[in-house]
Amino acid sequence: MLCDNDRTQRSRRLPVSCLHEIHRLVTDHPRDAIALHVGEPHVRMPAEAVEGYVRALRDGRTSYTDAPGLPVLRAALAERLRDNGAPAPDRVFVTPGSCQAISAIFQSIAVDGGEVILSRVHWPMHLQQILLAGLEPRFAAMPDGGRPLTELLDEAASERTVALLINSPANPSGHVWGPEDLAQMYAWAARRGVWIISDEAYEDFVYEGEPCRIANLDLAVPPDERIVFSVHTFSKGFSMTGCRLGYATAPRADRAELLARVQEATLVAPATPVQYAGLAALRATDHLTAHHGYVRATRDAAVKLLAPLGVVHTEPSGGWYLLLDLSDHTDDTYAFCHRLLAETDVGVAPGRGFLPPDDPLAERLVRVTLCAEQEATLTGVQRLVRLLRSP
Repeated sequence: MLCDNDRTQRSRRLPVSCLHEIHRLVTDHPRDAIALHVGEPHVRMPAEAVEGYVRALRDGRTSYTDAPGLPVLRAALAERLRDNGAPAPDRVFVTPGSCQAISAIFQSIAVDGGEVILSRVHWPMHLQQILLAGLEPRFAAMPDGGRPLTELLDEAASERTVALLINSPANPSGHVWGPEDLAQMYAWAARRGVWIISDEAYEDFVYEGEPCRIANLDLAVPPDERIVFSVHTFSKGFSMTGCRLGYATAPRADRAELLARVQEATLVAPATPVQYAGLAALRATDHLTAHHGYVRATRDAAVKLLAPLGVVHTEPSGGWYLLLDLSDHTDDTYAFCHRLLAETDVGVAPGRGFLPPDDPLAERLVRVTLCAEQEATLTGVQRLVRLLRSP
């Protein structure tokens, strides 16, 4: 039967992420494990957000909203983005996390045979979302050895390229694109007539440089020539991972109309009490400052512990993670991660989760989370160091 044997089903093309495997192993571990494999913040969601959620429930604010979200929240988010593209509220969409926002954007721009450029080292859900939308991935190398960024993009692109995905600060590398790089990427995309999707989930955790504000470059061109979709979340800065609340902007009215169609077809409406929690969270600016400082201090301490081993080739300029190169210690970081958990009760993520299938670089890299409780994180890093130093 065709329904049993059709190998062209889009879902069959989605790669199975080993990150879910390591998460299950840590969850089922027979002893308490230090979970440095997943981005779950120790700093919990602000009291303002908790109260906003509870108040919405008590007041009976549990009905449907429009698919794009509560008008009052969309207006507040548009105000928050005045320094990042200055979108009108009708181009702001509230979403169940930034993951759904990116998926919806890809569906709204998808064309038969279309391709999306993303970094060779990438968050695996970006690849899954590209494939789920029926698009094809094209992997671009990170700038190295002085090669121009535009040259690397040209190398990855083809006549079928429809979009460029930017993630800054990046998961897992912690790379932050600077203003000159953003300008080059914008000019390249505008020249080729492709969309830019800017995933700015970690915008509140920039330690060197400035947050990605590539949507501002749209303001210099006529409204009908704008090309940047920007994506944001409450999960990181506001510590609302389990609430599933994000938002996205469309570059112009016609793209907003198409994105609205996708959201109406797939979403119905974002969860209403969670939207009120987000609205209240926007007032918790002290929370953002404290959370930023907590993760940055953990990054500094972890890098200090790991630096003598030569495994930190580039200190992360932002984000929640530290990407380690263990090539001087192992040629199989997937097996190393299993050994680390079994022998030291520490979970970290293998490089296979962040690179194209069969990419040899995957066997050199592991990702360590920096947003967890600081003392436990540093204990886990110390155990990692001891295992690397053992025979």
